[in-house]
Order: sequence, then C-alpha cells, then structure tokens
Amino acid sequence: MKKQSSTNRLLIKFVIKSVISTIFSIAFFSFVFSEIVYKLDLNTDNNRVFSIIIVFLCSACIAFISVLSIKNNGALMGIVSTLALLFYETFNMIFNDSGLVLFLIKLVLTLLTGALFGILATRKSNKFKVK
Repeated sequence: MKKQSSTNRLLIKFVIKSVISTIFSIAFFSFVFSEIVYKLDLNTDNNRVFSIIIVFLCSACIAFISVLSIKNNGALMGIVSTLALLFYETFNMIFNDSGLVLFLIKLVLTLLTGALFGILATRKSNKFKVK
C-alpha cells in the first residue's frame, strides 16, 4: 500500500509542477520578449520568430523542472510534462489564427525539446565497478 500512495503523490506533484511551471514560464518569457520588442522598437513581423524562441525556452524549462524528481523514462515524462504547453499552443493557433505551419513547427520543437531536457533531468545513478 505504501508503494502505491508514494507513486500517487509523485504523480500528483509531477502534474502540479508541470502546470505551474508552464504558467510561469509562458508568462515570464512572453514578458521578457515583449519588453525586448518594446524597448528596442522592433517590428511586429518578428513576433513569429520570437514565439518559436519562447516555445523552445518554455518547453526546456517545463521539462527540466518537472522531471527532476523522476528516476527513469525521462524522454516520455518530458513529453508528458509539456502537454499543457501543447494545449496552450493549440488554443493560440485556433483563436489567434497564427497558421498551421507555425503550429507544426512549435509542436515538433516542443516535443523534441521536452524529450531532450527530460532525459537531461532524470536522475540515473550509474555505478562503476572497479575490478
């Protein structure tokens, strides 16, 4: 019984960490890039490029923060942790009419970055035996 309750607690913490890190990372990186655009008086045509950079940074932060407490399956858990970001991207595409090609680029980038940083965040204890 204790094993099941500790697993449930780990999964609940994982979901809470991924949702909270998604909200804060989107808000933070969107704020930073909007300030850059405002302060440097850049053209708004660059917003598509900035949105790709924001998605990359957000998915990296979300996957790394969420998967830190997981011991294995880093790639899978990294992808699962970015599901809230994928929902955000989907709603953004539907309501802001950002385009299907841009959405597909963000989708692939999110999945690859989530898997990569999930692998980097897993705690694998490799023991080397000296003979």
